Amino acid sequence: MPDFSPDSLLAVRFDDARSGLELVAVVDAALPVALVTADVLAQDRKRLPLLDEFVLRLVNNKVTTEQAISGLLGVPERMVTQTVAQHFSDDYLTYARPLAGADPADRNLRLTGRGEQTARELAAITPVRVEQPLVYDQLLWKARPYDRHTVIPRGQAEEQDMILLPAAKSGPVESGDISAADINALLRERGNNDREVLQVRGITQTRARRVIPAKILVYSNPDRTDIELGVVVDGELSHAHELALITAGGAKALGITVEPAPERPILEPDLEQVRVPLSEVTQRRAERAAAQLTSSPLSAAVSEPAPAEPEIRAIGVFEHPDVLDEALTHAQNRILVISPWIKQAIITIEFLSKLENRLRSGVRVDIAYGYEENDTKSDPIAIRRLENLAARYPDKFAFSRLRSTHAKVLVFDDVWVTTSFNWLSFKGDRNRSYRMEEGSLIHDKKHADAKYQRYLDLIGQQRQ
Repeated sequence: MPDFSPDSLLAVRFDDARSGLELVAVVDAALPVALVTADVLAQDRKRLPLLDEFVLRLVNNKVTTEQAISGLLGVPERMVTQTVAQHFSDDYLTYARPLAGADPADRNLRLTGRGEQTARELAAITPVRVEQPLVYDQLLWKARPYDRHTVIPRGQAEEQDMILLPAAKSGPVESGDISAADINALLRERGNNDREVLQVRGITQTRARRVIPAKILVYSNPDRTDIELGVVVDGELSHAHELALITAGGAKALGITVEPAPERPILEPDLEQVRVPLSEVTQRRAERAAAQLTSSPLSAAVSEPAPAEPEIRAIGVFEHPDVLDEALTHAQNRILVISPWIKQAIITIEFLSKLENRLRSGVRVDIAYGYEENDTKSDPIAIRRLENLAARYPDKFAFSRLRSTHAKVLVFDDVWVTTSFNWLSFKGDRNRSYRMEEGSLIHDKKHADAKYQRYLDLIGQQRQ
């Protein structure tokens, strides 16, 4: 079996994150962000707390008694005494030699050599104006430590049919929306402890609209009457984003619905009788995913070897993209795909590159689509991309428009998959209606050969 795709891994990791609900879909989403530059007054972070610093600097300026230091700073003398004791321990302070005839109790503090150097270094650290780039999360309405390199134009997200998440407010980010404490917290979260922001003087914001790719996890009860959404940002479920999305209207506001699961295609009785059920397959996938996530040596033990006997088993909704990728990456002899619709979100540059690599390796490819004569659900750009590739490999690649087909079939080498899953349009559904898809995978040359020829004949009969 192939390695798990990112979506499939998310499905395994978070499948049981909602008690009593079933994970139905993992959907590409776009989190609105603003690229902001803050004009701040900042300084290098000092290695001593403020009271510790002031004690050293006052002693350096001839304020040499604990009582005098306490009076100037306006803090209790016991706090100064505790700080002085620590400085003695750290070899920053000592007592000056008393003058002749002076009362021994009137001892004055003085800096050691180490204390003098530290006082000079602390005095040299002064605030400067700097520009601090930030990514502002407009759903949380808060600056977050996102990598600016992951930000993409909103138009790109729209082209890829990502669900655009709402902003908490309209209008630009303002200076009062970002505090010095906010920026310091972000710097610490990024592991940057060398700078401290003292004041935010103003901000500027780029006018172009930007987003960060995210994932929405769609959960539903068996009756499909209750829908909950999880939001995955930077690979982790974000409770804060989930709450913000609920406030914005949740699934209803995004137009997300869940349909009842369609009937899966039934196999011939002899195959149906020995078919491994989905629950058992899902457990195996969870074991494999855990091994892949931890890079454990156990991965070899739980991986499924190529079967010596016919393999007849269920295939769940989240495994379909992985199986398709396996065909595009490793098929040696043939690939046949029938799907009612074709979407640009699937026929990407990466998809075409993998498909062309199979063609260059001598693999025969047949792809057919078509639901109704005047159907408009397929993307013209995706169709044109496949037509162009077929034109370059006329002897190896047949791309066909059918009059009408309900078939959802994948055949590659000795594998045949029949399912209710739309192989070439499972992303980018503007209707935002999701459902659990289930099919059957048969890894057996005899059955794959028979079905391959059957579907080639079907394509020949229905080709427009």
